[in-house]
Amino acid sequence: MSNFLILKIFRHRWPVLAALGTTAAIFLWPAIPLRGLDDWFRVYLSSSYLTYLYPTIALLSGTVVGTYTYHKTVQPCCPVGSVKTGATGSFVGVFFGACPACIPAIAVFLPLSANVFLSRVAPIFSLVSIALLIFAIYRMNGFRKVV
Repeated sequence: MSNFLILKIFRHRWPVLAALGTTAAIFLWPAIPLRGLDDWFRVYLSSSYLTYLYPTIALLSGTVVGTYTYHKTVQPCCPVGSVKTGATGSFVGVFFGACPACIPAIAVFLPLSANVFLSRVAPIFSLVSIALLIFAIYRMNGFRKVV
């Protein structure tokens, strides 16, 4: 069981620091636009889908960064093949980020109808984000056994 790459990254210093740092940054990021941890935890606990989906997104994002760091520092593998793929992945990741504080933050720029629509489909964006992160881990061979 511990031979999977996503578990093996936690045996090395740099990948585990990258994974934990990314997870903490993503999970605590909404405190900045909401102006404090107390407001962020109030929003976090008030929504049923946030309680499960947002920590999953944070953990999977940390795992993606940890796996990437593992491939770059501990066991170097082949170089990145295409800049287009990286740019597309970054755009999709930003679009499907589903940050719970982003909807209140962009409320200044969008009309009320767009904000209501985005808040209603936020769980769908979260599920798509989780699927994309799992696919990214799969593409980086995170689910393969390493000897």
